[in-house]
Amino acid sequence: MDFKILHLSSARARVRADFRLTPDVKVYFKEQASKIENIQKVDFYQDEYTFVVIFKDGCNTCLQQFFKLVDKERVKDCYENPVVVAEESPYSIIVDAIFWRAMSKLFVPLPLRAIHTWWKASGYLKDTLKLLGRKQVTMETLDSAAILVSLATGARETASSIMFILELGESLNNWSEKKSVKVLEQSLTSMDREIWLVEEEGNRKITCAEVKKGDIILVSEGNEILFDGIVLSGGASVDESSLTGESFPIVKNIGDEVYSNTIVVNGEIKLKVENPQVNGRIQHLIQLMKDSESREDTYHYKYIKLADSIVKYNFLAMGLTYLFTRSFTKAMSFLLVDYSCALKLSTPVAYLTTIKNLIDQKIVVKNSVTLDKYEDIDTFVFDKTGTITVSKPYIQEVLPFYEYSYEEVLRIGACLEEHIYHPIASAVVSKAEEDGIEHEEMHTELYHIASKGIVSHIDGEKVVIGSRQLLKDEGVVVTDEQEQIIAEKQEQYNLLFLGYKGKLISIFCVDIPLRDEAGAVLTELRNRGKKVVLLTGDNELRTKKILKDVTFDEVHTSMTPVTKFEYIKSEKEQGRRVLMIGDGLNDSAALSESDVSIVMSESADLSKQISDVVLKSDSLNSLLLLSDVSKTLRAQMSNNVKSTVSINSSLIFLGLINVLPSNLLALLHNLTTFSIVLKNFNIK
Repeated sequence: MDFKILHLSSARARVRADFRLTPDVKVYFKEQASKIENIQKVDFYQDEYTFVVIFKDGCNTCLQQFFKLVDKERVKDCYENPVVVAEESPYSIIVDAIFWRAMSKLFVPLPLRAIHTWWKASGYLKDTLKLLGRKQVTMETLDSAAILVSLATGARETASSIMFILELGESLNNWSEKKSVKVLEQSLTSMDREIWLVEEEGNRKITCAEVKKGDIILVSEGNEILFDGIVLSGGASVDESSLTGESFPIVKNIGDEVYSNTIVVNGEIKLKVENPQVNGRIQHLIQLMKDSESREDTYHYKYIKLADSIVKYNFLAMGLTYLFTRSFTKAMSFLLVDYSCALKLSTPVAYLTTIKNLIDQKIVVKNSVTLDKYEDIDTFVFDKTGTITVSKPYIQEVLPFYEYSYEEVLRIGACLEEHIYHPIASAVVSKAEEDGIEHEEMHTELYHIASKGIVSHIDGEKVVIGSRQLLKDEGVVVTDEQEQIIAEKQEQYNLLFLGYKGKLISIFCVDIPLRDEAGAVLTELRNRGKKVVLLTGDNELRTKKILKDVTFDEVHTSMTPVTKFEYIKSEKEQGRRVLMIGDGLNDSAALSESDVSIVMSESADLSKQISDVVLKSDSLNSLLLLSDVSKTLRAQMSNNVKSTVSINSSLIFLGLINVLPSNLLALLHNLTTFSIVLKNFNIK
């Protein structure tokens, strides 16, 4: 068992094995490659012996690690006990089709073949009549006309060949669409999630892959329900708009069914898992992409409509050709070759491929509309915490008061914050984990108050954690000594307050530095002529301090969810095209109002649900990458048009001067159409 490196670059190696790479061996190779940190991907060539290893730049030593991991006995077992079915490929589709057509010609009597040809042609005629009944003239109408004209002129074999080529072309194009969707699904499902599993000894975090039917899981306010199940305890308002299209939340109580891909807007529930298959919003995302094809304001829709609008000119050209030449053969050139086919088939593949490639770079774009709109955005609106600043703040100091110890206040704080998403809440939980402080659940139902914090009860006494305003609203007493400490600390840190039994029992001092890339990204956006705006709920003093090294066109402090929403609405009313990037529940209204909404990797599930883009990369550099990809996609769409016009015009010309017979013309048209579609798999 040997490997030969055929080509080696700084980030890629083409390798040939001296044994056949069966489907099971390919799966085994991918499993072994996933164990090596520097290997990013393994792909296989059609010859079943050659494969390519893609690795991190300059890390070619990982190749030898991979070769050593490949065990001869495991490869032998793959041969002897195959379990994986070979994937269909363009090569296998073409070979199978040619084989069965040859068998038909050799063994099926001519009269039976003739009957079969007329029977298949009748199916095309029925479809055409339905389209004409709806006053639609599409590329399918063109194909049917070519078949019927061939039969009418006695060219039965030509009609049979045309139908064979059309069916082959349809099979290849179905393969293209299925492959793009399948790769997209694989990219999405690789992003595992964590949930809270309810056990007798307490709650613990596990991954979705570990969930089994019958498990009881806890879902709190702002979080996504990832599994179908039945509510066992608690109550919540659940946003099911992703399933029903209705935005009004549905109240769920004990015994009610809940479904994956929905969001707990408020409240908290424990549910029994009925279906352990996590959907991960995959089918919903794909449906969004398909739905976007029919939106008239998208390039996607315009290219597909352009494809259908061209068809009538083929019929016009066919009629004129016959009128002047009296040659059915020449007139048929316009029926066998059309401009619409390549445009209509390549457009969805281009969008799905682009979305898949972005997912590989940890940018989840939910629909093609976003890619169309992105380049037209002129105003970028940023939240501060978790967006311009790092998504994982750090608790620099914990100040306990009265008789409470450091461990006690941190335990209470972590117990409350572990169920509600916000970067600062996550920082409290992380601090408790770092210090080895366990925080079993001790509170009653949580109430999240947007932009302020959480209210609950422990041992029958009210407990609050959040902003200074929340303390005032809930009547928590702050002593003069504590006021002095607050005045001193708030100049340097964001402060999180913990109140219990009507008293302030602790202050958490939170350090939230700017992201390393923030300055460069904001500068580049402004250089590109974009307006950049900051909307934050933080105070002016602390905001100015943290933003001393970056520049915004506008900065608005002490913003609430309502004022953020109103700002976005006002900008749009002035004719601006607005992108909002945020992360918390308090950004949800503004995100839904913006033209394009983006959230960071660690955002609240509700924010992720309503957003157009999720930056799993957790990097602001992705904003610039999205712009570049959007430009590349538009260029590819333009190239598709140019290729379609030039290639098909050449084929029609060759048909008119009798260089190409009808059979060959139809074959070349379908093969060149497929080649244009395949090019769209290579969009970067």
